[in-house]
Amino acid sequence: MDNLPAEILKTHDSLQTFTSENVRNDVMYAFVTECLVLDRDMDVFLETVSRSFISEFCRSWGYERREGERCIYIHQPRRDSPEKRFELFIDRLGTDIIAHCTMSDWSAHSSVAKRFEVPSEILKWDQEARERYLEYARRGTQTVHHARGMIVGCAGAGKTTLLKRLLGCSHEEIQNVTSTEGLEVHEEIFEIRNGKLKAMKEDNENKKEETLDGIKKLSFFDFGGQCAYYACHQIYLTRRAFYIVVVDASKKMEEEVDTKVCDQSGSVFHGWTYGEYFVFWIKSIHTYCGKENEGDPKPVVLIVASHWEKETRQYENEDTFMECLQKQFPVTSNLSQYVVEDNCYFVQFPVLLNDLQERLVKIASDERWSEIIPKEWAYFEIEINQTKHLYRVLNVLKLATKIPENPNQQNTEDKLRSTKDMLRYYHDAGKVLYFNEEGLEKSVIMDVQWFIDAFKHIITDKLHLKGIDASKQEWNEYYETGHLQEGLLVEIWKNKDDILHKQLKDKDPNYKMKTGLYLKDQRYLLHHKELLLKIMQRLGLLAIRKPSYYVPCMNRKEMEEGIPALINETKSKSSVLIYHFTFLPYFLFFRLVVACMQEEGWNVLISRDTPCLYKNVALFSSDGYNIVLSVTAASIQLQIFQSEEGNDLDKTKTFNIQDRIEGVLNDITGTFHRKIAFVRGFKCQKEEKQTIAMDIE
Repeated sequence: MDNLPAEILKTHDSLQTFTSENVRNDVMYAFVTECLVLDRDMDVFLETVSRSFISEFCRSWGYERREGERCIYIHQPRRDSPEKRFELFIDRLGTDIIAHCTMSDWSAHSSVAKRFEVPSEILKWDQEARERYLEYARRGTQTVHHARGMIVGCAGAGKTTLLKRLLGCSHEEIQNVTSTEGLEVHEEIFEIRNGKLKAMKEDNENKKEETLDGIKKLSFFDFGGQCAYYACHQIYLTRRAFYIVVVDASKKMEEEVDTKVCDQSGSVFHGWTYGEYFVFWIKSIHTYCGKENEGDPKPVVLIVASHWEKETRQYENEDTFMECLQKQFPVTSNLSQYVVEDNCYFVQFPVLLNDLQERLVKIASDERWSEIIPKEWAYFEIEINQTKHLYRVLNVLKLATKIPENPNQQNTEDKLRSTKDMLRYYHDAGKVLYFNEEGLEKSVIMDVQWFIDAFKHIITDKLHLKGIDASKQEWNEYYETGHLQEGLLVEIWKNKDDILHKQLKDKDPNYKMKTGLYLKDQRYLLHHKELLLKIMQRLGLLAIRKPSYYVPCMNRKEMEEGIPALINETKSKSSVLIYHFTFLPYFLFFRLVVACMQEEGWNVLISRDTPCLYKNVALFSSDGYNIVLSVTAASIQLQIFQSEEGNDLDKTKTFNIQDRIEGVLNDITGTFHRKIAFVRGFKCQKEEKQTIAMDIE
């Protein structure tokens, strides 16, 4: 050791150490990169080196290191066992990997979530929040097993009827089923007991406290098939669920959907066939929930052919039905992977659904739905069930006082931080709605169904329009342009509050609340009007434009004829920038428009005293420039122009606008359960349909 250069080692009290941390890092990095040549060398290194060294220097293969950071990437070169080395890396770090910086590599999440049964959403939290999660977990954990099924499909396909039959409802109840409005949430309506699907009483108001450990529960979301409701559907499509796509076998795939069943007029879904709706749902599931990284579980998709009675079905046998579904996809598409014999079920009435029930038991019993959560969070499951029917919204600070006492939480601030982390988890799990952001952080919506209903009432399909007292002019303006006047909004929600008021009076003759005093009762929509609107805007469902609101999914207005000519005749304009998606969820455009309406310094362009907001185009003005956003079946397009002739576009300004649009797109797609990529390119002037790809976001 005496022969080593002085600048590498130093001696203090007979103890030799490196002269600095930088020198230590250089020596260790050189050792690893120069000496660990063979695969076996790396394996021995991981097995023998200290845990602290692994934590300090080792990273997963997809980790993006910071500038100047030196790290060792754990790669998997052997095809016969591609995950073995990374599994060793996980085992050496143990649960500490949850708070490790390598979790910024999303491709590592699946392995870690599976290994420790930690909710995958928590791995996407920032490092500080993940460190807090570990602290909570070390104080005690509890296993929850909660499967969730999403029933989707075209309007009138029989989705609600299927659910009623699974619940064992009477023939009379099934015959009286009406079309689902919006989205119906049926929390924990089944339990798996002794290998059987057992329907539970759907009355959570009086549900007694019970331990959650080990109980396998199953919930269902019943998605309304009317296209007017699709705006809120996109929010709840999640990888945390399996899917049942219901297809009406009494209809041919090429047959256009009856407007009596689904009013498509003026919408982007106008003229759609049953086959196009089927492809839409399969694409939606694949886009939001498909495999993103190697090791991710493939989404479970069951296809149920309803109305399979011989006298009504349009298909000779099961094989011809599945062949017809397969033909709906392009030859080069991989979506046909979801149409396989083992996942297709053919339903007749009143034949029992034994095969489907057995499959649901198998799916719901899978360990993929098991998660380990901090024990101090588990009480909140019971809190939700017991309070959501009485208090639709709770104050977060008040809720923090109910969290179980813990010596590590010394003050109110600690409890509040823990409560917000807990709410973030339950929000990701779809149990509550909570955003820890300025203006929203003080309240949590306990009853998700109530919130969905509030928006559903706003976008009421004409087929379901009843009892709303408003002028025909107000309604027609709203239905055609999406502009909702304050008075009409109040009237819509007051109508629903009136219905609730009557129900409460019928249930309790001593109920003293009088009409017009709803603001004093926490169960009424108008009591929480401002919060509801803020959260709807946060989710991109509407934009607040006092004294009115803009609901983009209700806009059926075509672009005025003079606007394209105005843009084409303008000399100071940019090329058309295209953001192309393999599958574009149409409502992403709506969310983009709502976000742009909130941009500081951006204003909706006005033409003839009318906002330039159309069903597939939106125009804005900012800093003297006009911005055009449009949407097609597979792309969002951006063009910038200015009305003043003789001035060239300033590159700095145009790039700032482009960066802002791309920033908003990334923010929106970042909220999905799966990253959605897009290709950026320019439209060639000589060929409208051609694009020049630039790069991938």
